[in-house]
Amino acid sequence: MASRAYDGPQKDPGIALVLTIVGFFFVAGLQYFYLGKILMGLLFLFTLGFLYVGTVISLFTIRGETRRVNYLRARGMR
Repeated sequence: MASRAYDGPQKDPGIALVLTIVGFFFVAGLQYFYLGKILMGLLFLFTLGFLYVGTVISLFTIRGETRRVNYLRARGMR
């Protein structure tokens, strides 16, 4: 059996989506901290999610970002 370079459970797109919604009311960028994208999370945190425009865009793109992070983690690239 081939070994996989996989470090831990996959990130859940539902949790990432909930964290994006929480960004509207409390702290923007939590979804990116959850996915391990610390720089993007800090950018969202200090700019209020690019004045909420970035947060709205994240509502539509966060599932794809979560899939991309899971794919990279499964391949051992992240």
